[in-house]
Amino acid sequence: MNCEICGAFEENLLKTEVEGAVMNLCKNCSKYGKVIEFYAPINNEPLKRIKSERQLKYDYLDVIKKALEEKQLSIDKAAEYMKCSPKDLKKILTGEILPDNDITSKIENTLKISLYELDYVSDSRSTIDSDKLSFGDVVDIKRV
Repeated sequence: MNCEICGAFEENLLKTEVEGAVMNLCKNCSKYGKVIEFYAPINNEPLKRIKSERQLKYDYLDVIKKALEEKQLSIDKAAEYMKCSPKDLKKILTGEILPDNDITSKIENTLKISLYELDYVSDSRSTIDSDKLSFGDVVDIKRV
């Protein structure tokens, strides 16, 4: 099957939610969203689907700020360790922007914290639960 973003051919694509749209993506492109379903070997059995939802903790800003205080790091020094822009880190800490997967992993590795929580994991052949909201449920579409 082909990745819906880059077109790369791969045997096992990851079902990924990107800004509300569910897409089949390759491993490289799945970083642009939240992986909902992937294939993984379980006890040397054939590959099974595992459904998961990994998302930022509700209080991720407090977790980052507390870790910075405990390690006595300024925003500029922490940004230097993470090899990112201090301006971007300040925007993340004020809640102006959400951190992407790359910067989140840098923050976690530098501060030795976890910013994600795993909501749900199970062996499942079903796709998305029908009782969850879809992108169309929460967006007001204006027609011109």
